[in-house]
This record gives sequence, structure tokens and C-alpha cells, in this order.
Amino acid sequence: MKKLIAFLADTSASYGPMFGLLIVPVLGTVGASIEYTELQRTRAALQDALDASALATAKELSVTMDTDYLSAYSRNFFDSNLDSIIEPSKVGFTFSANQQQVGGTRVILTAQYTKNTNFGAFIGVDEFPLTITSEVAAGNRTAEIAIVMDNSGSMSTSTGSSGFSRISQARLAAVDLVNQLYTIAALSNKPDPVRISIVPFGGSVNVGSQYRGADWLDMNGWSSVHHENLDWLGSNTNGDAWTGAYAASDGFRSASTTTNSVGPNPPDPLPSGISAYDSTWLTRWTLFDAIDTDWAGCVEMRPGTHNTTDTTPDDMTPDTLFVPMFAPDEPNYHSYEDDDYRNNYLDDYARPGPDYQKTNANSGNYTRQIRRQSWTAKYNPGAAWTDYDDYRRSYNDRLGFNRSRDMGDWGPNQGCTTNPILPLTANQLSAINAIQAMDAGGYTNVQAGLAWGWRTLSSGAPFTQGRAYTVPENDKYIIILTDGNNTYPGQSTRNETEYYAWAYGRDERVLEGLGGWESNVAAMNIKTKTTCDNIKSIIDADNEAAIKIFTIAYDVADGSSVKDLLYHCASVGRNGQKYYYDVSGDAIADTMAAIGNEISELRIAR
Repeated sequence: MKKLIAFLADTSASYGPMFGLLIVPVLGTVGASIEYTELQRTRAALQDALDASALATAKELSVTMDTDYLSAYSRNFFDSNLDSIIEPSKVGFTFSANQQQVGGTRVILTAQYTKNTNFGAFIGVDEFPLTITSEVAAGNRTAEIAIVMDNSGSMSTSTGSSGFSRISQARLAAVDLVNQLYTIAALSNKPDPVRISIVPFGGSVNVGSQYRGADWLDMNGWSSVHHENLDWLGSNTNGDAWTGAYAASDGFRSASTTTNSVGPNPPDPLPSGISAYDSTWLTRWTLFDAIDTDWAGCVEMRPGTHNTTDTTPDDMTPDTLFVPMFAPDEPNYHSYEDDDYRNNYLDDYARPGPDYQKTNANSGNYTRQIRRQSWTAKYNPGAAWTDYDDYRRSYNDRLGFNRSRDMGDWGPNQGCTTNPILPLTANQLSAINAIQAMDAGGYTNVQAGLAWGWRTLSSGAPFTQGRAYTVPENDKYIIILTDGNNTYPGQSTRNETEYYAWAYGRDERVLEGLGGWESNVAAMNIKTKTTCDNIKSIIDADNEAAIKIFTIAYDVADGSSVKDLLYHCASVGRNGQKYYYDVSGDAIADTMAAIGNEISELRIAR
């Protein structure tokens, strides 16, 4: 330091004058660099606070359009997010919200700030005026949301401080979510900016009985699984054949039987795309009609890999068609036979006409019991049980009589426990009514709910209300809630399980394509995971995941396999976190609101 002072004080040479001449441009260059860095920091701080405020204020549009409130809200939010290098009182701030001819309602915020310089004397500038704008476009995108909700029997369990059931709490939260989404939609100038589908699921999914006759259903019995547990010819059961039955190409026919494709009591008018026709194919529809029972609307899981995909149904590839659930009449009990068959709704030996002797051979052992289950000739109105005591059980008219919360009615619709799907709709009240109609009953098949949520969002059959993945600025979401693991109800008989959307356990349909060592539930988990992966692999016109999945584990115990399954299934959000929620009780309301906020997240347009 002493040397520097001495150098500056030395007048014996020209160093002092030279330094005096050079110091101004040197300090100017250094100062300009420092000022530029500070200016950029200030600009970024203003922009970040303004963007945060614009986004938060745009969300408030779903609550109110009061401009005084919105202006004050935006300014307060801006001030609270400002970096400490800026004094809020020195920032000029303006707010506006305008309905545009294109792009919906826009929130526009502007911040004006004068940045004083520290090196003004050297760089010739004393202050930098800054004007920063942030604009959020509300309604510049459309959204399609599938709300997929567990309606299994365990959802009747009470939870939370109110003591309401899980299904009640979930219904209330889902209704609030629908209202939240449609309020945001009102700000848009795009047609149908929000569409919502409702998919209740238990052990199966109900697609709607009004679709009987649709070309995506297996109306002719051509699917490889359509005739499981049904013997039309009698050759495999030592019993009587269906009258006039014969094998024909991929199925069975009978010239003596004609079935109307839409059933004996079709809806009027018929749904779009459905026309009635007569058929001589022998199918599950034939048996529904033979015992004068309507199909409730549930379908089985498709065979092969088609249950994990959204493959378009095509009768040229019959296994892509959807097969109606038809629970066979399980056999009467005799000595030395299994007594745990639980869906015995017909008398095995009641036949139309006088010819009964062909049935008498098949009674008295396990093998013959299964043969009796497969007979189709017993399906006639006179075979329905009424006022009959069948080994510790006595029910009036079992055909259609409710037998349990989890399995639903006796009869061919056993296991079909939920209300029908509501396809994508822009009608807010329809979505709310479908949610409020949900009730708890049945087992749990998460994959079925997930897969049908997906099918309501896609543009291909069965449900075609969804926009194509090639449509830009359109977001699709699945919100799936469950309170427990996948289940496959067991039975101590040769069937091994209750009849289910996967048919009987002895058919090993759920194990198809796997190693063979898995339990039924483990196999269901694997196929649920595959379905999730297939959904998330689709890319849309904006070059991002076409469908984003929110998963909710509701009142699920720690260690439950479904938690890992749901965590894996959930998409990753903007903040890098999974769209996975592990909640209980009353917290479901906040969870649905948080999901609504994420879906309503609005793009910042600067």
C-alpha cells in the first residue's frame, strides 16, 4: 500500500497523469459490467414476482370477476414475492383482465421500476427505467378429464371427523372439483373447453346396457373367451344340447333360435350407431333372453394383451371385441359335491318339454357338478329358483334377487355392481349427477377402472367423444382414486373363485402372458402397471404425454401393494413431483382441490 501511495505521489515522471487519464475509461468499463449484472438481476426479480402474481390471479378468476378484488390481490401477491433488492413502494403496478376474441380471458400485469446506477458518473447514465409485463391466457387450452372412482364395498367405511363414509367424502370432493373445472371453463372462448367423464369401478366396469347391439361388443360369440363355461352341444358334458345347436366357424348357431341384437326391451330411441338386427348365433345374449333377464351393462377383461391397451374393437380380430359379463348358473348341491357354489339361481334339471332323462347322469361328484354348470339347455324361465331350500339357503326368486354387497345380484349379472360410465360431456350437471349416484359395493379391479378411463378419453370406439391426440392445445387427464388393493374373490370349489371380470380363476385368464407363478392379485397388479405404462407412452400434438395420470390412495394402510402401484402409475408434474396423493379422511377435499388447481394451471404468455 505504501508503494502505491508513493507511486501516485511521484511527480518526477508522467505516471500520475497517465493513470489519471486511464482511470475513467477503466472504471467506466468495470462499472458498466457491474451495472449490467445488477440490472439483469433486478429485471429477473421483477419478472418472477410478476409471473407468480399473474398466474395466481388468473386462478382467482374461478372465484370472482370483481376487478377491484383481483387488482388488490395481484398487487399483494406481487409485493410478497419481490426480492429484497427491490422496495415494493417504488414499483408502479397496473392490472387488467380482458376477454379476447382469440385466446380467452387474459390477465395482464405491468410493473414499472427505475433502477438507480452506482457508477453513473463513469458510464454517463444515472438510472435505468424498467417496464416488465406478464400475461396469462385463461382458456387458450382445452381439457378432457376422466374421474375414475373406486365404488367397492370398502368405500362404505366411515372416515374423517364427520364420520361420513369414504364414498360420501369422495363424492363431495369430486363434485367440488367438477365445479372448479367448469368455472375456469367459463372464461374460455373455445367450444367445450372442459369435458368430463365419470367412470365408477368395482370388480368390473359398467359400460351401459343401452349399448347392447353396438359393433364393439361381441354380438356373435366370436371372441375366444365368449363360450367359456358354456356347452351348447352337450358333447363335453354328457348332457343335453341346446335345441338345433351346431358349431359354425368361430362360434355356434341354431336355426331354431333367433335373438334380437338389442334384446327384448331395447331403449327408445336406440343410441347413436346402434341398429337392431336378428341373429341365429348362440351367444351369452341368447341366454340372457332365454331367462328373460336384461344385461346390466358390465363387460369382461379382453383376452391377450388387449386388456392393457386401447385397441379399437374390430370383428376381424374378435378378441378385440368386448364380451358381456355372464355369470353362469352354478350347480345344485348333491352328496359328495362341493357346497361353496354361491350363484345357484337355476334348477339344473328343469328343461322345457318332457325330456328330462338326459340330465340324470350328471349328479353326485365334483366332475359332474362342473358339467351341470356348463349346460345351456337349463336356461329357461321355468328353471328359476323360487321358494326352494337349497342346502342351508332359502331365497325367493333368486334370479335377480340381491345376494350381497360385494357380488351384487344373484343371476347372470353377478359382479356387476356399479352404475354405468358417463362418457365425456360438457354438461356440468350431468357430471355432478353421475358422481352423486355412486354407491359402494363390489370388489376392486383398479385396472378395469383405469383402462375404461383411458377409453373415454380417446377418440376411437367404444367411446368416441374424446379429441384426437393430434389436436393441439388439448390436455387429457385421468384422476383415479382407490381405497385398497386389487381383489379376486375366492371360492372353495372347482371354479376356484367367484365369477369375475376375469372369469373364473380356473380359466387362468388373468395369468395369460405371465410367468405362471403369480397369484391372481399379483397378476392383476402387473397388468395394471402395464396399462399405466401404455397410457403414459402416448405422445400428443404438443410433443408431450397425451394423458397425465393423477393417483389417489385414499385411506390405504401403509405396506399395501396398491400404494407402490399408484405411485408408479402417477405422471410427473411441472415441479418434478409425482401426481400421487396418499391421503385419508377429510383431506380428500384438499387433494381434489389441489388437482383442480394443477389442471387449471394456465400458460404464461409474455
